[in-house]
Amino acid sequence: MNFDKKGQVTIFIIVAVIIALIVIFFFVLRPNATAVFQSQEINPISYLKSCVEPVIRESVNELSKKGGYSEPEGYIMHNGEKIKYLCYTNNYYETCVVQQPMIKNHFEEELNVKVNTKANECVQSLIEEYRKRNYEVSSSSISSETSIQLGKIVIEVNAPLTISKDETSQSFSKFSVDIDSNMYELLFTAANIIDFESSLGDSATELYLQYYPDIKIYKNNLGDGSTIYKIENVISGESFTFASRSLAWPAGYGFDEA
Repeated sequence: MNFDKKGQVTIFIIVAVIIALIVIFFFVLRPNATAVFQSQEINPISYLKSCVEPVIRESVNELSKKGGYSEPEGYIMHNGEKIKYLCYTNNYYETCVVQQPMIKNHFEEELNVKVNTKANECVQSLIEEYRKRNYEVSSSSISSETSIQLGKIVIEVNAPLTISKDETSQSFSKFSVDIDSNMYELLFTAANIIDFESSLGDSATELYLQYYPDIKIYKNNLGDGSTIYKIENVISGESFTFASRSLAWPAGYGFDEA
């Protein structure tokens, strides 16, 4: 009986110690851990990137299906999409005339229109996040500019901010967000194909594959003399589609393919 009583006392003591440790954790250690977590600095570049990247991806995909235009004029309907003619002639036996000589610049302009509003929203969200953490924030007008560069898309967000707390302050004039992308080489290849179409009437797409092994070019010759090009990066999955009509032959002549 004495042994049983001593064993019960020991068990009660162990349980009491465990309960005490749990109480200490929840009322002492956990609040401190939470305070440390909340005091961590915000990384504004990472914050803005996570906010704006989905819109960039979606917008690039949308524009790429239509020859770089949101609402193209001078297009051909193909598989339910309006695909912009980037080189076109309505006549037979003639090479096409380039419709958009600055493909990359135009793509950037279209992309910037789509991204600018979201970039503004993301900066406002960043400001609110700072204020939730008891920072004082002063800001002025916000704008953004998108550029397509080798291996990436860059969004320059002009957003002058001054952030202060506890007698310390930090100022920003702009934020530069980089997103991995192969659109530069796709647009560069498209521009080269258009040069061939406008001067020679056709392009030898197999030549590009020697220099760009990650690129695959689909060439669909239609019955009216139009050609649909789709240039795809097989690694990233990004693509760019456009149309051309050059050196077309009347029905029953030449080498038209259905």
